[in-house]
Amino acid sequence: MTFVRKHIFSAFLALGLLLACQPEQVVIVPGPKPEPGPVNDTAAVDPPTPVPPEPAGPIIPDEMDALPCVYIETPGRVAVRSKTIWVELATIKITGDEGKVLYQDDSLKIRGRGNSTWWNYPKKPYYIKLDHQADFYGTGKSKKWVLLANWMDRTLLRNQVAFEASRRTSIEWTPYGRFVELYLNGEHLGNYWLGEKINVEGSKFEAEYLFTFDTSDSNERDFFSTGTYRANVRQWNCPVEVKYPDRDDYDYDTDPSKFRPILTAAEQTLKTMTDAIAAGNFSDVIDIDSFCDWYLVHELCYNMEPNHPKSCFFHWRGGKMYAGPVWDFDWNTFTPNHNTLDISNSLWYSRLLKNSAFKARLKERWAELKPSFETLPDYIDEQADIIWESEWNNNQMWPCYPNPVTEDGSGMVNHDENLSYQEALDRMKDALRSRISALDKRIPAL
Repeated sequence: MTFVRKHIFSAFLALGLLLACQPEQVVIVPGPKPEPGPVNDTAAVDPPTPVPPEPAGPIIPDEMDALPCVYIETPGRVAVRSKTIWVELATIKITGDEGKVLYQDDSLKIRGRGNSTWWNYPKKPYYIKLDHQADFYGTGKSKKWVLLANWMDRTLLRNQVAFEASRRTSIEWTPYGRFVELYLNGEHLGNYWLGEKINVEGSKFEAEYLFTFDTSDSNERDFFSTGTYRANVRQWNCPVEVKYPDRDDYDYDTDPSKFRPILTAAEQTLKTMTDAIAAGNFSDVIDIDSFCDWYLVHELCYNMEPNHPKSCFFHWRGGKMYAGPVWDFDWNTFTPNHNTLDISNSLWYSRLLKNSAFKARLKERWAELKPSFETLPDYIDEQADIIWESEWNNNQMWPCYPNPVTEDGSGMVNHDENLSYQEALDRMKDALRSRISALDKRIPAL
């Protein structure tokens, strides 16, 4: 028995060793049968077109050794002769340091822009429209850009400095731009300001209506007129254009009736606000800070355009009117020997400046903004350093004195046209300091 048990035990031991030496078996459980699909015929399908990545940050860098160069070519190098008819299918290329290409667009539209600057001056400004939105400066994408010539401005800086003053206030949005060298159809046209066009678009300000008051526009398109208040009487019927909504989006030139309901509603909005100001009950219908700051920027720069008015923008949103954006500061601005408040009777300000609450807030805003305004002469020096060489070349190409527009060549707008560049800069800075001093006496005395 002992022998048998021994052999049985040995048999079981041998069997266990045998099983332990066998390779491990993996059991695969079948899953659901896949649905039949289309045949993967790669030869019959075109590969997708790769989308070029957007550049990170602004297209035009903040720091450059020289001004960017803008090259625009029209088909067949046809001349740009109209401010109403686009030249289409043009190309644009912007280059930076060492000729590095920063931007290209092969479907640009270009036409003239401006009023007296287009019709009367030899160096022409332009309006360009890109095929796709682009963010040149890190300030937001847009298709619409302007090239300002600044021909009658000996400093080339009047608009740039006024825009900087506006950016230091509560005004919601101010156009941003930089100086460039412009080449059109192979011809070097000198120093231009490439900047954002005022429009309600994408990353710009929001508005239900964008209005512009401009007497020079009255014969161009279909406008409505509104009575504005000057002194204590109802003044002329001032032409007002609704810039937004854009009438071109409503096929206005073909069928104006599509846009008329918008004009009617916008006119009623403006009338309601004007009547509220006349009655002194305006706190709910205007943004008081922006109205104060818009007034202060124009007085600071001695821009008299609101008096007759030209290029005066206001926008309506959420039941309230906001002043701005500011525009057009190249005519007789930053000139010396002006010691009074000079646009107090323009637009709605004759009524607003009779209101104690508005005057109190205006005084507060002046005290708050004055320290920032006092550093603007430093900004003038910074911008002048950037364009110093470009300005010299530009003045050789486009001298603004003697003035070729007048018969005897003696006409001057800003009265620095016959000065050297440094003399014009010094005069501009002295005028600004003097103006700040004058306003610091006049505004607290209101």
